[in-house]
Amino acid sequence: MPVSRELFRAVSSSFPTGVVIVATLDEHGEPKGLTSQAYIGLSTQPPLMLIAIDRTSRTLPALETHRAFVVNFLKDGAEDVATLFASKSEEKFRNLPWEPAPEAGGAPVLRGLSLAYAACKVTEVHDGGDHVIFIGSVEGGETLGGTPLMYYKRAYASWPEERPAPPVEVYSEMLHGAAGSLG
Repeated sequence: MPVSRELFRAVSSSFPTGVVIVATLDEHGEPKGLTSQAYIGLSTQPPLMLIAIDRTSRTLPALETHRAFVVNFLKDGAEDVATLFASKSEEKFRNLPWEPAPEAGGAPVLRGLSLAYAACKVTEVHDGGDHVIFIGSVEGGETLGGTPLMYYKRAYASWPEERPAPPVEVYSEMLHGAAGSLG
């Protein structure tokens, strides 16, 4: 028997993630978007990204029609906009500067709020329970810089002090050295 919705959400919220706004255009060319954590950099060859959209989302019909989207990776300081885009408001883009991504059929890039963005064209759509899964070919993008906005246990935070991970070779040497000393 599957776990309860509450337990599933508690377990899932134990994994800190970045925060993205997925943006697209509706059939009238009006911008639509939502805040999400359901993003995966799926493949480098070919470059693919996966997003999962709740079936009750007001942005879902626009994604299904437009078949292109921009993943805006939010930076620290964008908490209020992330909260607005998590709501059911119809006024999400009011007074919010954005520019069209030609590679995603004009879907909105939120340059001032993002540390990077990826412009995608939908290549596949799949059923995912109470979500619809979109796989998009990354047709364009840019890194803009900044500190990432994070989400953990239903709260926003900024990325802590950076501590670069050592190269993979260091771990390999540690493992081989440790294995040799055990025998």
